[in-house]
Amino acid sequence: MAERVIDPEALEEYRAVVREQLDHLDSIITRLENGQPLGRLPAFGQLDASVTARQNYTTFHETTWTNLQNLRESLHGMINTLNDSAELAEEADTDAQAEMLDYESQL
Repeated sequence: MAERVIDPEALEEYRAVVREQLDHLDSIITRLENGQPLGRLPAFGQLDASVTARQNYTTFHETTWTNLQNLRESLHGMINTLNDSAELAEEADTDAQAEMLDYESQL
């Protein structure tokens, strides 16, 4: 079986990329909140088609909001998983080093 090696530097680089994406996403989400430029319902007027346009826009906004929140949760989950992987890799390295020292002392 091949040995698996976790590169802590690669984990940190990937974590930095995910954090950048999360920061960018957070800047977008704030613009979609109520009262913000993309969180306001446009004035569709009083024509018959305006009711349908209002409903379509509301559905689109709600779907977009939900999708962005789900993406945000996924990015947080990725960061947590990367943190856990880094901790486990560090523990495994420490355990392996202790086993090697123990083995050497028995020789």
